[in-house]
Amino acid sequence: MQVCFASLTWPLFTVDVAPAAPSISWLSLIEQIILDKFTCTGRTMDLDDEAAGDMTCEGLDQAELMAMIGLQLSEVDMLQSMFPGPRELVVDDPSVLCDLRDFAEGRTLLLPPHLDLVINLDVEKGRVSMSINLPHEYPAAQPSIFVRSQTLSRQAQHRLNQELREYIKTLQKGDLCIGPAVTWLQEKGESFFDDLVDTHNDDQATVETKNYKCARLWIYSHHIYSKVKRKDILDLSREFDLTGFCLPGKPGIICVEGLAHNTDDWWQKVRSWNWQKILVKKREEEDHPGSSHDLATFRRFPTFQELGTDNSIRVKSGGTHVNMGDVFRYLDEHGCGYVFRDYFGINGRPT
Repeated sequence: MQVCFASLTWPLFTVDVAPAAPSISWLSLIEQIILDKFTCTGRTMDLDDEAAGDMTCEGLDQAELMAMIGLQLSEVDMLQSMFPGPRELVVDDPSVLCDLRDFAEGRTLLLPPHLDLVINLDVEKGRVSMSINLPHEYPAAQPSIFVRSQTLSRQAQHRLNQELREYIKTLQKGDLCIGPAVTWLQEKGESFFDDLVDTHNDDQATVETKNYKCARLWIYSHHIYSKVKRKDILDLSREFDLTGFCLPGKPGIICVEGLAHNTDDWWQKVRSWNWQKILVKKREEEDHPGSSHDLATFRRFPTFQELGTDNSIRVKSGGTHVNMGDVFRYLDEHGCGYVFRDYFGINGRPT
């Protein structure tokens, strides 16, 4: 069946650090700066905030947010009628629908988490899953959509998502776009399965080419506490053959490195999840001669792992705040000490 349907960016602060008084240690000063930088709307986020969602949305008043969320719910109702099967449309947390409806109808002033859902589609030659994250401002703001299929190669999947993003950009700003995206996928999706043989040949050519592009993404998150997210980050990084690390806590730091198209697909997926704040702080790219399977000259990290006490990184406050001197030491050991200033606006120093 086919149906036709009629950011918040939080900039990081630049911090000018005055010389510390003799009685204040360098490490204490750094930790205080970081706590100050990652305090939101006059309060420090705690472990419950990730489950509670954002409390405010800049640029929209209460009535506008209620209207936006009301439109989201109407579109979800329509999608549920289009995909009534038990695994066709899956809402990540069904209770969020009830909470959003209460907010849209004025029964609560507490803004619930973003809505995350997956639509599983059967196209003529395969099956695809569309992961969707709707920001509170949608449809005034664009949703995050990522399509994947176990049948498609990474390159074919990359092209599919790239073309879908380009299509969404052509839609009228402010219109509901999940329905049109589903229709586009129903109409265009099978063509990517037609390219399976060509894609295999493209993959072989990539192995044999003399130059290939590598990328390293340095990602900042307000915090990373969720065990589910942490596991998904590990699994997804291994799926895309990426190395690097995830440092949970507050702030959260992620580094992924590998072939550029793999890092792009990984980021498109991860950024679509519900975050208080997440952004790419620094991107490094290099063209390397040789085989795309030989990334040793580019990689700074041998595997992808979650950092913690096994890496001699001390934590406090129940495991939510890391020792920043230890973080700098770990980065410096892997030839990446320079990014400490990119993250925090000051030069690092081991403790």
